[in-house]
Amino acid sequence: MSALPTLPGFSNPVDDAQAVFRALLDALSRPGIPVLLTTLPPPLPAGDFSQGMLALALALCDGDTPLWLDEAVDTPEVRHHLRFHCASPFASSPSEASFAFIARPEGMPRLTAFNQGKTDFPDRSVMLIISTNLPERHGQVHELSGPGVKGSDRGNWQSFCTSDLPAWFREDWEANHASYPLGVDIIFVDTGVDRSGVPRVRLLGLPRTARIRDAHLPASKEQSVCM
Repeated sequence: MSALPTLPGFSNPVDDAQAVFRALLDALSRPGIPVLLTTLPPPLPAGDFSQGMLALALALCDGDTPLWLDEAVDTPEVRHHLRFHCASPFASSPSEASFAFIARPEGMPRLTAFNQGKTDFPDRSVMLIISTNLPERHGQVHELSGPGVKGSDRGNWQSFCTSDLPAWFREDWEANHASYPLGVDIIFVDTGVDRSGVPRVRLLGLPRTARIRDAHLPASKEQSVCM
């Protein structure tokens, strides 16, 4: 069996990782608002592990952060690439991971299957990095409120759209929010191309402090990205 090739990561590892981390913080500090990620590593030649997911892995993961991969991205090539560039171990179950990479959210485990953190160390819970479409029209509409949502203190809600989350997601997220300071945080990653063929990656943060409800407010009350 031939050895797997070692492919390049970031061209400027320190500066590029810092740029990705800043975009991540921006997404988490403004829940529900897509943030454009302009710093990307070269893509993997095949598979569902997108450039956006790869950028976050290279910026966030190291030898102290066990990773969990869903079946769609758990390939020898992905493991080799992440092991070489991040030195991260791979968790045998979602409950043991610091970061979980999910390319097929419709079949993902329930949120309680993931590492919720400990009472003394709630920050040691998992971050879910979920590949999904963030359509500007149609899709599943979610409304959220909480820290970082503009006008949340005045009763405003921020809406956003996804296309492929499981039917139980809102129910699980309500329980996740109620368990604060324990619980998981989520970064949605939308990886595509613009009209000129240039990669276009957007991040959307969903911290555990955010509440989600069914979309039913009149338009005058919404800060909407789902038109």
